[in-house]
Amino acid sequence: MFSTVRTALPRRGLRALHQVPKLAQNEHFSVNGIQGLYSSQGYTKSWLDYQKYLTINLSLQTTGTENELRTPYQILLHTAKQTTEQHTYHFASQAHNNHFCFQQLTDKSLASKTRPSRYLMERLADQDFATLEDFREEFLLAADSMLGQGWVFLVERPDKSLKILRCHNDGTPYYYGKNQSLDLNGAVDEASFEVLNDLKAKVKAGEKDFTLPILGINCWEYAYVHDYGVTGKADYLANFWDCINWDVVNKRLFQL
Repeated sequence: MFSTVRTALPRRGLRALHQVPKLAQNEHFSVNGIQGLYSSQGYTKSWLDYQKYLTINLSLQTTGTENELRTPYQILLHTAKQTTEQHTYHFASQAHNNHFCFQQLTDKSLASKTRPSRYLMERLADQDFATLEDFREEFLLAADSMLGQGWVFLVERPDKSLKILRCHNDGTPYYYGKNQSLDLNGAVDEASFEVLNDLKAKVKAGEKDFTLPILGINCWEYAYVHDYGVTGKADYLANFWDCINWDVVNKRLFQL
């Protein structure tokens, strides 16, 4: 999820610039869009233009630092807990999340030929999703009901169970102390307050916890406003689902 241009400079060693990763079907998508989801212009705006914005700013934030040669994934892990590095964290987390979501997309006609693996369906059944349609309804509801910007992931927890996780703004699924699963823009109810205090206690105690994303969906407005308008989020989400390449998703789920 990282592309660099490296040059050897006298007495300074290697230097690197963060660049937009090249998707496997980038040339096709650039000309034709993603059938069933994006026009060519919509694809350009939501992937090429926005990812370029993120990687340019990530380069500006990391030039001359120890993060210069790290991937966005490595950078977000190194900066998530550093209060003075939150601008760097923002661009790294956004770049990683956006790439993660676009990697799993393909034309609707091709996506329809892929299916969740038997192993994935068994794991979903353990979470009371008897059918793929049940999971789809819950997953898209979590995305559609999210107020503001963010990401929704299906994640694997340390005990190997699966969970739908909402990450507001630039939240990351990899570190519970920075997943921003709570919407703190408005009034905080009692349940959210208890969850927040529990998170603070875990962080203070240095408790280790993580989740591994399996499937992601982008709920930021830049991902859909060009092709769907400001009120077209629900249509975008439904079309996004129809363009998921389950062959990619299946490989993300660890199994022996």
